[in-house]
Amino acid sequence: MLSQVRGVLKGAVAWVIIILLIAAFALWQVPSITQLMSNATVKVGGESFSQNYVSNEFDRSFQRAVRESGGGYTRQQAIASGLPAQVVDRIVTQSALSQYTEKMNLALPREAIAEYLNETEMFQNPATGQVDRATLESLLRQNGLTVAAFEQILREDLTRSQLVESLAASTPAPRGLMEPMILREVERRRIAYLTVTDEMAGVPAQPTPDDLQAFYEDNAELFTAPEYRTFDLLVLRDEDFRKDLEAPEEEMRRLYEAGKERRYNTPERRTIYQITYETEAEAQAAVADLNQGKPFEALAVEKGMTLDGATYENARKRDILDPAVADAAFADGLEPGAVLEPVRSLFGWTVVQLVDVTPGESRSFEEVRPELEKAYLDNDVRSRMQDAIDEIEEVRDTGAGLAEAADAAGFEVETVGPVDRVSFAPGGAIIDKVPGEALAEAFALDEGEQSEALPLSSDDGYFFVDMHEIRTPALKPYADVEDDVLRRWRDKERRARIAGTVAAIREEVAAGKSFEEVAGEFDRAPIVEIIDRRFQNDVINEDFNDKIFFTELGGLASAPVGAGGAQAVAEVREIGFNRSAVPPAAQEQLAQLVGRQIDQELIEAFINAIREDYGVKINQSQLEALFSDSY
Repeated sequence: MLSQVRGVLKGAVAWVIIILLIAAFALWQVPSITQLMSNATVKVGGESFSQNYVSNEFDRSFQRAVRESGGGYTRQQAIASGLPAQVVDRIVTQSALSQYTEKMNLALPREAIAEYLNETEMFQNPATGQVDRATLESLLRQNGLTVAAFEQILREDLTRSQLVESLAASTPAPRGLMEPMILREVERRRIAYLTVTDEMAGVPAQPTPDDLQAFYEDNAELFTAPEYRTFDLLVLRDEDFRKDLEAPEEEMRRLYEAGKERRYNTPERRTIYQITYETEAEAQAAVADLNQGKPFEALAVEKGMTLDGATYENARKRDILDPAVADAAFADGLEPGAVLEPVRSLFGWTVVQLVDVTPGESRSFEEVRPELEKAYLDNDVRSRMQDAIDEIEEVRDTGAGLAEAADAAGFEVETVGPVDRVSFAPGGAIIDKVPGEALAEAFALDEGEQSEALPLSSDDGYFFVDMHEIRTPALKPYADVEDDVLRRWRDKERRARIAGTVAAIREEVAAGKSFEEVAGEFDRAPIVEIIDRRFQNDVINEDFNDKIFFTELGGLASAPVGAGGAQAVAEVREIGFNRSAVPPAAQEQLAQLVGRQIDQELIEAFINAIREDYGVKINQSQLEALFSDSY
């Protein structure tokens, strides 16, 4: 949920709002009336978002991710990484917050927006410190926005910010909370510990036949065979129905051409500098200056702009609003550094310098043909499979068993079992040919029952189960498990002796003997260590470390060591706190961090509550169709 909060805080919290305004102007536009009236893919309270709206939001997020990755990010990778879910989640949270601000009658006057623009450096003329219209218009053109649309986005964004920021105290966590946290981190303990092993715990007892028989009877669950089942299984997979199907070459090429631009081509991107002048003479003079080596940044400063304000970074041709400028900037044969002749544009005479070119990429028909063929044939495959399922069901409706019905449809069932619910046969052999979901279904049926056609979890077919025999759990004969009984008896006896020795050590220390004296009785000497909460070695693992730090000064802690039954006993001898390990600056930083975490958790709970109040409905079938790779 914190990822949702952070998504909302883009534009709400001061330290990231500038980034948001650049990256998401076109991303968080208000849905149009047509979007509200269309069949909703996402619905939040009274606000609906169409499939087309969600698709556009995804495309914008995807293109931004492509830019950030340097161009190597594909649509398939974005879908696989969960970007669609992130986009939908952002739409939901954004909508819920906007509706809540309206309910609370929260609004910002135009004066507040003007004040924000005047205080934001990216919109200012460096010379005057005031909002620079040319810089603002350049930014709006890059994002395809009008001034009115920009003002609406900014008003709503700042209103949501007002709401969210009202929940954040933005103060360090209180000292009463921080003090125990810091002390816990800097606590150190000096301990002495001793490992008690089998040879230190006396002579092992020897079991009599009566002892073993009694152990067998008292621990019957250890020697009971599990429930076994035997059943018929029929698995129908897509590959079984693909034989003899063909994908016409002309149809494959038609599909390729239809999806070429959207799926298989990555357009060329260019970074350019551009400045627009009112007259051709001014533009020609600027071109002459550039050709003589004058930096473009100097031209920008003369116009009261920054170089960033004059830059279109990693843009596609269609990202450039003015067609004449786009055609000139993307002309063939241009090299980075080239200065173009002035272009007669919508806003005057535009001077363009090419900065960088990222070539486009295209996957050939031969590269994508396997994907196209699979997608094309999938419908036929599923149709054939459904026909086979219908035929099997029709025969079973007459009272026939699964084997007979499968045979009538041209298939053969496989008898599985006896097998337990974790795929083991009697004797321990693994039966690994049964899909997990089919095995689970077999253990849900009674004798003589049959399942319907159920989908495989791999989504590539269906299965049927016909239950024949259920062998209930039964105690194995003693003769069959005699060796296992003896092994388990010895293990239990060894652990009991070691535990008894540890108890005796505790009693002797409690009676007044020193830990060294008690260890000396075993010809051992305790090992002394100074440990913190992260200390671990061959004896002290994470659980034992926790026990030690929960033990009072002078007390003993014990825990198992390894798998053989050995135990370790530790005495806590000193407790100290290394306050110097966390300098004051670090303590203050930690308090700020914890304070922010508290704020975020408060905001998280608030947003959760709002989303629940308004209700969220998502049409999964529309989303699946939108982001499916099929045709």
